[in-house]
Amino acid sequence: MATTSKQPEKHHIESSPLVISDSFEGYPLNFFNLPLHYRDDLKSVLIPYGLVQDRIEALASRIFSDLHIHIPEQLICMCVLKGGYRFFSDLVSKIQNENRLRNDRSLPMSLEFIRVRSYINDHSTDQTEIIGLSDLNSLKDKHILIVEDIIDTGVTMVALKKELEKFKPKTINVVSLFTKRRHDKKCIFKPDYSGFEVPDHFIVGYALDYNEYFRDLEHICVMKESGISKYKVAGGDKVEES
Repeated sequence: MATTSKQPEKHHIESSPLVISDSFEGYPLNFFNLPLHYRDDLKSVLIPYGLVQDRIEALASRIFSDLHIHIPEQLICMCVLKGGYRFFSDLVSKIQNENRLRNDRSLPMSLEFIRVRSYINDHSTDQTEIIGLSDLNSLKDKHILIVEDIIDTGVTMVALKKELEKFKPKTINVVSLFTKRRHDKKCIFKPDYSGFEVPDHFIVGYALDYNEYFRDLEHICVMKESGISKYKVAGGDKVEES
């Protein structure tokens, strides 16, 4: 009697974030190698470096699978500095691995680096300045992937995307390594691809900084209140929300 083999199900990589619950406070510090100069300032490791890398690899595979772009067109991977540089570098490297290992298709890319400066006036209307691209008109009919480290309220990303749309690109997709789940404010922007949804903790590491400290920390860590006070800049209570 002939038997038919069942075709294996296609592996589906989730573009939505891996959700870290509010009740999870992180892993004890003594299970990890951490820089001596930061150990007293941290409460716990929320997301270990290895898990961050695995999730970025999965996002790279999903983006590679979703975006069908062929030479002479390219995907413009646009890094939002400063915080996004580490995620951007690892994500692009893992997409390049897909290009190197796959023989059925590829994803041509070019790289751009920008800074975003937002202003909100008394009438609650926004003005966004994009620094880094010499000619924004060159974005017309192009495919753009905005790479951001963390989306908090979403205000900055809404303004950035709105500003880029003025130059008539063909597509704009947004990938963020983290989205923050806040209780006091609702996020008004949902990225197309997201690595993790994190609780409303004060997190640093993997290029997420606090007043330019902690960018050299590999793991995503939760700060102690004493650490927040230690690195606080006088007169720096006003924070630009992403």
